[in-house]
Order: sequence, then structure tokens, then C-alpha cells
Amino acid sequence: MRVAAQMRVQVLAILFTGIWSGVIRAQEVPPTPLPAPQAPPPAAPASQGATQPETETDRFPLLREAADTLRSQYEELDAKNMAEIDKLTRTRRCQINRIGPLLDRTTVAMQEWVTAEKKYWEVWGDAEQKRVDNQMKTLAGMEADLKRVADLQDIEKQDHQELQRRKAGLEQTKRTEEIAAQIDALIKDIQDSEARLNEAQQQFESLTSQITNMRASISARLVNIRQNWARVDAYGSYMTAFYEKARNAANEVCNTKKPDERSTPLPRKPAGN
Repeated sequence: MRVAAQMRVQVLAILFTGIWSGVIRAQEVPPTPLPAPQAPPPAAPASQGATQPETETDRFPLLREAADTLRSQYEELDAKNMAEIDKLTRTRRCQINRIGPLLDRTTVAMQEWVTAEKKYWEVWGDAEQKRVDNQMKTLAGMEADLKRVADLQDIEKQDHQELQRRKAGLEQTKRTEEIAAQIDALIKDIQDSEARLNEAQQQFESLTSQITNMRASISARLVNIRQNWARVDAYGSYMTAFYEKARNAANEVCNTKKPDERSTPLPRKPAGN
């Protein structure tokens, strides 16, 4: 029984070492704050769009910088071109040859920003989804470890109770004292194992709760990321329709400038023909 107890202690020591290494690994990766959400309202200019997240907390600063640069260029071009289009429209003359190219350039700039902005949120979403998937694997492994700890606790409890019964049934002899001492030593080993298992169980339960909470937080973050992507996409669709409406208005002005519908008199035919 002494050999069995020693083997059990070694197994528990290995298990406990693995538990603590898992605890350390789980604490090495803090959750990354999510950038501030953007919500461009459909009828507002692009300047009412995304709020730039803090650079020091952004995991994808190059994508953020590229999107912000394109957005700034689009805002500047939109303000300039739409002011010019408004001025041309007020003349009530057919200006489609000038208004059309202005709208084309503005639309292209807007679409370039929308594409870059959506790419930023797509990359964020992929990264956070991977975190959720990895945490699901970690949580599954920890739940399996917790089940093993519970099984070991049951075994230790049964061994403890069995040794107590054996000790109580010993006859009072000198040999009995030696056996009782051996039993007491084994009971001490079992008690030490039980203490370590209880501590391991507490650590697992605490980490399981933390991972569950973190997973819920990241899941909420994923929803927020998808919402930002959808808002940018909706904004792009709205502005495309807005620019096309301006183009149609310019064409309507041109439609009112009709040529003279009276028949044009033809030259008289030469005599004799």
C-alpha cells in the first residue's frame, strides 16, 4: 500500500503541475479591447461615420490608418464636388457633362473608403472568432480535467474511508501498532492528496467561470463588429443611391431643354429635276 500511495502522490503531482501550467497559459492572453463602434447614419455625410479607436489598443493599426485616410479623402472630395454640383444645378441649364464626372469621382472615392472600412471590421471579426474557437477548445479540455479531478477525489475518499475502517478493526497487539502507523502514514498521504485536489478543483472552477465570462464578452464583441460592418455597408448603399438621384436630377434638367419640335423646312428642289 505504501508503494501504491507513493505512485498516487507522483501522479497527482504531475497532474497538479499541468493544472498550474494551464492556469498560467490562460492568464497570459488578456482580452483585447474592441475599437469604438462606428454608426454612420444613412442620411448623414461620411464625417458622421466611424469613431477611430485608440491606436495603442488597436490590433490592426495599418488597416485602421488606411481606412481613415480614404475616408478623409472621400469627405474632402464629397464636400468639394457636391458644392460644385449644387452650383451647377442652380443654373437650371443642362450640365450633365460636368455633373456626371463629378459624381463618378465622388462615388469611386466613397466606395474605396467603404471597402477599406469593411475590410478592417472583417479582419477584426475573424480574429475574435478565432479567440472564441480557441477558448472553446481550452474550456472543453479544462472540463475534462475537472472530471478527472472529481474521479480522483472519489477514489481518494473511498481509500480514506477503507483505511479508517481497517484501522478501527485491528486487534490491539504490538504488530497492530506497526500496521496502524503504516495506515496513519497512508492516511496522511491521502489527506495531502485530497488537499491538492481540492485546490485544483477550485482553480479549475474559477478558470472555467472566467473563460465562460470572457467568451460571452467576445461573443458580444462579435455582434458589435458585425453591426459596424453592416452600418458601413448600408451607408455605402445609401450614398450610392443619393449620388444617382443627383445624376437623375441633372438629366431631368437636360430633358426639359428640348430641340425645336417643328419640322425643319427643306430646301426647294431645283427646277427641272
